[in-house]
Amino acid sequence: MLGYGLILLFLALIPALWQRRGVFTLLVSISSVFCALNYWKVLISGTASGLVLVLPGLGLVTELVTTPLSAWFGLIFSLGFPLGSLYAMGYLKAHPTAGEASHMVWLGLMFLSMHLVLLASNSLVFMLAWELMSLSSFLAILYERESKESWSAALYYLVTMQVGAGILLLGFAKLFMDNGTFLLAGASIGSAAKWLLLIGFAFKAGFFPFYSWLPKAHPVAPSHLSGLMSGLMIKTGIFGIIWVMLSSSWQAWEIYLLLGISLITAFNGVIHALAENHLKRALAYSSIENIGIIGIALCFWQLGLILGNPDMAALALLGALLHSWFHSLFKPLLFYLSGNVLIATHSLKLDELGGLDKRLRHSARLFMIGAASISALPLFCGFSSELVIFGSIIRGFGKGSLAQSICAAIAGGGLAFVSALALIAFSKLYAIVFCGEPRTSKAAHAQEQTGFLLFSPAILALLCSIIGLFSWYPLTRLHSLTDWFGLSTISLWEMVHTLRLVSLLLVLLLAVFILIYLLKKKLTKVSYHSTWGCGYQKSSPKLQYSSGAYTDPLSYFLKPLLQKESKQIVPQGYFPSRLSHTEEVNDYIDRSFIGAMNVLLLRFLALFAGIQNGRTNSYIKWLMLALLILLLWVLGAR
Repeated sequence: MLGYGLILLFLALIPALWQRRGVFTLLVSISSVFCALNYWKVLISGTASGLVLVLPGLGLVTELVTTPLSAWFGLIFSLGFPLGSLYAMGYLKAHPTAGEASHMVWLGLMFLSMHLVLLASNSLVFMLAWELMSLSSFLAILYERESKESWSAALYYLVTMQVGAGILLLGFAKLFMDNGTFLLAGASIGSAAKWLLLIGFAFKAGFFPFYSWLPKAHPVAPSHLSGLMSGLMIKTGIFGIIWVMLSSSWQAWEIYLLLGISLITAFNGVIHALAENHLKRALAYSSIENIGIIGIALCFWQLGLILGNPDMAALALLGALLHSWFHSLFKPLLFYLSGNVLIATHSLKLDELGGLDKRLRHSARLFMIGAASISALPLFCGFSSELVIFGSIIRGFGKGSLAQSICAAIAGGGLAFVSALALIAFSKLYAIVFCGEPRTSKAAHAQEQTGFLLFSPAILALLCSIIGLFSWYPLTRLHSLTDWFGLSTISLWEMVHTLRLVSLLLVLLLAVFILIYLLKKKLTKVSYHSTWGCGYQKSSPKLQYSSGAYTDPLSYFLKPLLQKESKQIVPQGYFPSRLSHTEEVNDYIDRSFIGAMNVLLLRFLALFAGIQNGRTNSYIKWLMLALLILLLWVLGAR
């Protein structure tokens, strides 16, 4: 099945060359079905399966191995790729550019490489697939080729990924030196190799301080690509981190260090999502927050193993896997809907939107479901995965050492605080974008899109709602994966029982709410008036909260952690004719750490600027010098 799926995915590149979006999407969907059947079989059985891959032109024979871990992430990809391709059909039709001709090809190569990353059994094939994934996603970002901003962000992304890939390559080289083989199965990862590999995967996943590419790439990428990269592609980094943690030994202090980094990642992501004035950039920072949450769960998995707390270890790993899946549902949903907002209004700046719930009714309701899911509200899937993670943290209290209890208290309090800030951040996004009155004429004349632009978001919203109500069922499918990791399944079935009770309670509350709503609708009369028409002679959008004012009281306390840049025109005289105030939030990682690295790099490259002087004799001199050095090195080596 897997072989047929990969072949069909490769063949999908042919119609992509001729811009046959429908045929491409059909082949991607059929391919995903074949791959999903293979992944599901491996996940249920708990045993790995292999497929021999032969590339005659390169003389390469390798095995593609599906483990229960890769099967879990493969199922996530097999669901996300068709839905993303369907949305892409509508988005590319409504928002055509010169880059459309090759965009679908790069999209297909990205899909294929992501599967190969999960299946590669040796480090050489893994690095080839990893580089193909980075290169194809870079070229896919360049959908709007005429935009300087798009080029700048795409190149920033490519350079960041190459730095991460370089560190990853060093880690695999050290792994080869330690084991004498390129095979990954059964490899023993030493101390140096595990940290190099961990840092390399952290670049892709978006952990602190390597996340700066996300808020740069997502605002310029087409919305379907943003959803696929944020919801699916960064999970390859999580997959790699889990593999490294599984294949190496850890000490408690190392996990405490990683837990601190994960907490900083989650907190830093959510406070910037809270302060952002750009819809897609806020969603990008929210992805960083959720990656931090997954990192917290993975740390408690390892802490449970180290400190002899099997219940905590099992629940933490299950929470991390569930949140990885649920994030692949609600985050693409929100990015796809941001595409609908962009097509309808030609803007993603929050203060240029407003009142879209009356004009984009379906998108508004679907966005509300996505916002509720990512805010971990009951009835939606995000609530279930975070409940499992909190369950693992609670298992750390009163068991083992005092350090474990203190760690659980700090992590539990930090996660609760981050979750509360996420709720505020997404209530702000929904209120500013969809509620109130339109702030610009473009928002006032926005029209709802139909077809595939609503189909994929509707499917994702439906999954978020159904899984939120019956989240205990996906947990029952993870018992074989828990056995494969060597963890106890007792706590799994206890959590299944807990989630069944929660589901029953939520269904009863939902039934009561629907009954009250129907009675209210039948017994009361509703009248509609202009928003903010509270006694004013003429309402105005200027009376509404701006995106900055909405969170300003909270941002005041977070001010030391946010770098804000303000530009204003101060009123002059008694009757000023001009007055303006703009505020932009800058990421201190980008402005300080990355900026300083760029300055040092430019200074280093400036040392060699004299080589490029345009004189042929100078180039011949440098070439002869290089050949002489190589000759001396070869003779010395002999």
